[in-house]
Amino acid sequence: MGLKLAYPPLRLLLPLLILIGGSLALLFVLFVARPYLLYLTDNNARTEISYSVNRLQGTLEYMLLRGDEEGVQREIAAASMRRYVKHLVVLDNENRVLASSSLADRGQTFDQLFLHLPDSFIQQIQSSGSLSFYDSPEEDTIYGAAPVSLPDADKPRQMARGTVVIEVDTRLLGNNLLGRIDNFFLWIAGFILLSAPLVWYAGERYINRRLARIMGSIEAMEAGDYDREVKLGGGDELGQIANALNRLATSIRSSREELKKQNALFDEVMRHIPALVSIVSEDGHFVYANRRFQAFYKVDPAKNGLDLDATFNTGITRRHRELNRQVLARGGPMQLHLTTEFEGRETTWFMVKFPLLRGEVRSVCTVSLDITEQETNEQLVNISRRIFENTSEGIVISDREQRIVEVNDSFARMNGSSKEELIGRRMELVDSSLSGAGVKERVEAAIAVKGSWQGELSCRRSDGSTYPARLSVSAIRDRHNRQDGFFAIYQDISSEKAAEESLQQLAYNDALTGLYNRASFKRHLQEALERMKRYDEQFAVLFIDLDRFKEVNDSFGHECGDSLLELVADRLRDQLREVDLACRLGGDEFTVLVPHVDQTEGLAVIANKLIAAISEPYLVDGHELFIGCSIGIAVAPADGEESDLLMRNADAAMYHAKESGRGCHAFFDSEIDDRNRRRIQIKNGLRLARARGELSLAYQPEVDPVSGEVKIYEALMRWYSNEIGFVSPVEFIAVAEESELIEDLTEWLIGQVAEDCRQAPLNAAKISINLSPRQFRSESWLRQINAAVASGAVDPRRLCIEVTESALVEDFSRAHAQLQQMKKLGIEVAIDDFGTGYSSLSYLKRMPIDYLKIDRSFVADIGQDTDDQTIVETVIVMAHALGLKVVAEGAENEQQVAFLRKNHCDLIQGYYYAKPALLHDLAREQLNTH
Repeated sequence: MGLKLAYPPLRLLLPLLILIGGSLALLFVLFVARPYLLYLTDNNARTEISYSVNRLQGTLEYMLLRGDEEGVQREIAAASMRRYVKHLVVLDNENRVLASSSLADRGQTFDQLFLHLPDSFIQQIQSSGSLSFYDSPEEDTIYGAAPVSLPDADKPRQMARGTVVIEVDTRLLGNNLLGRIDNFFLWIAGFILLSAPLVWYAGERYINRRLARIMGSIEAMEAGDYDREVKLGGGDELGQIANALNRLATSIRSSREELKKQNALFDEVMRHIPALVSIVSEDGHFVYANRRFQAFYKVDPAKNGLDLDATFNTGITRRHRELNRQVLARGGPMQLHLTTEFEGRETTWFMVKFPLLRGEVRSVCTVSLDITEQETNEQLVNISRRIFENTSEGIVISDREQRIVEVNDSFARMNGSSKEELIGRRMELVDSSLSGAGVKERVEAAIAVKGSWQGELSCRRSDGSTYPARLSVSAIRDRHNRQDGFFAIYQDISSEKAAEESLQQLAYNDALTGLYNRASFKRHLQEALERMKRYDEQFAVLFIDLDRFKEVNDSFGHECGDSLLELVADRLRDQLREVDLACRLGGDEFTVLVPHVDQTEGLAVIANKLIAAISEPYLVDGHELFIGCSIGIAVAPADGEESDLLMRNADAAMYHAKESGRGCHAFFDSEIDDRNRRRIQIKNGLRLARARGELSLAYQPEVDPVSGEVKIYEALMRWYSNEIGFVSPVEFIAVAEESELIEDLTEWLIGQVAEDCRQAPLNAAKISINLSPRQFRSESWLRQINAAVASGAVDPRRLCIEVTESALVEDFSRAHAQLQQMKKLGIEVAIDDFGTGYSSLSYLKRMPIDYLKIDRSFVADIGQDTDDQTIVETVIVMAHALGLKVVAEGAENEQQVAFLRKNHCDLIQGYYYAKPALLHDLAREQLNTH
């Protein structure tokens, strides 16, 4: 980019140019002409000196040869008369003054003269024998010297060489010429000073003022005023410029008017065009955006200087930049469809992009038409067509004369005809022969009034067969709202009708067993209650829960369990009367509604028959299975006059039967009600016991009877409820097992043992943990112990797991696998309450067991019952033979301890040594080691 110079106005520039020109002339005279004249003066002085010296040289030699010293003096005086000669002297060969323009110099030596010449210059003249010059600028003088021959005073017959020296004042020599130069310099300066105002005035009047009018017109044009004309007289260049400006203004004015018309037309088009129009420069900045664009994007990007990035999201910006680049590269238009998203709204555009090339300015104009609705409509049309062709419903379109103009394949299949056979045929909306009287008239009346009708009716196929159909028919109207035809949808509901019948069956019957389901039983129970109130008759509800069904399900799988439930249902049907109603509530729970009850003895007979039948063995998939059941009986109205209460009381009676030993039945009474309330209270309290901090652990030692050393502390769970007080473990553990709370209690137990085992005196012994049979059926306790060991919370070598015989026998394979995992961790295993269950030597040999715990019932009668003593002796011997240690529990006196010690019982537990105590009381307990 070149440097732009700023020029001063002409009213200043012209005088300035004259001043500069005069100054340059003066400078020329001063620095060029005057030095040159000085040079000429110097040359003139040298020439004058040469002339004078040459003339004197001959004259003086002649006079000196004759000895005419007076004549020499006269000649010197005559030559000195010229005003530019400052000094003229003649020296002999010894540099004494022979003659001088100053008489005072005669007889003096050269050194005594006031001449600014070096001695070497005189010696040079005498030795060279030629004329020489010497400049003395500080004195404005030139010295000229030349040798002269003169008689030698010492040798009269020989000639000596003297010197004639002339000093010329160069100022006087060129004085006239320099004066003329200085006068010329003054004349030029005066001329410049006098002519500058005249030139300034002429320039101001004939140039500057006219230029000012021209500039005013240009500035007006720049401001948009093209009506102002420049009026200048004269035909000079400025006048021609003014005329050209006037013609230019007229042309621009016409062009602007035409451009305004075009812009107005363009704005009108852009305002009403149903498209978004924008122009974007090559670098991505908006140059123009019409009103629809501004309204859609809620911004005028051109006015605000925005680019694509500030207007669109990143993905659309990248797409627009790439498309614009392609348009500019190809130099032609491009059409495309583009889907964009703005403020959560997705829009489809038909877009045309074309380049705008104006010299180096390159931009792209984009015209975008919103075709979202059009595309949606096209999609809807296509979808409608696909629905028409592929829907399972039959669709028929007819004209106003009810002649079929279009049908789909589904209707053709439904009717048993081809589409070609149906088109053109008259459509009968209602077959009067299949519908009731007046149906056809009601349908046609509804269409005429409402424009549509929906309902179910029977239709006839082309082969004469009939089928139920759901018909939806609507009138088609033209633009004048006149009926132009019909649109009918037929749905074959044969399967639906069949399904309704099946659903009716499923709604009230159990899908697996075919018995009534819970909803149906509730309905029949409510009906029985209403009959009871109306006719004052009793009825009973039997609540049946299968025993050991879960073990079968877990061991053989759900398919086997389902087959077993079907067999149980068959046996129920076989044992019940036709008036009795059996139901499966869900899982392994069944109910029986027995109407017309006169005496409870008959209910007991029914219950016993059911228990006996269900307890018979089953053969399922090659497995012989044994289960049982417990039955609770509630009689209305004595045990309840509401369905929920009656069911709840029958359930409570069933739980009482289970507690009585399973395979039993029980009638509901007030005691059962109290126990049930107690059980519910305990269950509800247990759910919050852990969170409330109501649980605790008591520890009872197992002592070596020989050394008196505590080897194991058994952890016994205790619960003191803030609401119901102390609850026996026998009571709350049973409830926990029934309500699936046992896993939560086990998790707390393991965590608390892990915390307590670090404190004295527990840190010096093993700790045993009891697992119930219900716990043993789950893997959760195993995961909890593994987690505690893995986290380092407890040393597995200090743990002992106590399980009952029944827990091992119920599922031997699972129990064996679980105990093997404990052994791998280093945890010991004890059989609790040995002798009260199966007492099988087979599982003792095969199970990874470390201890046998003799039940307290055998230890209590030692010293009184010889049979119990024999049993204890035998168990100890047998256990030692199998490599097992023996723990006797329940020892309370010296006689029992002595007997056990004598028979080499390894460990003894009981009140004789110590009662169970909390951890903080354990250290204070006095252990009886005698």
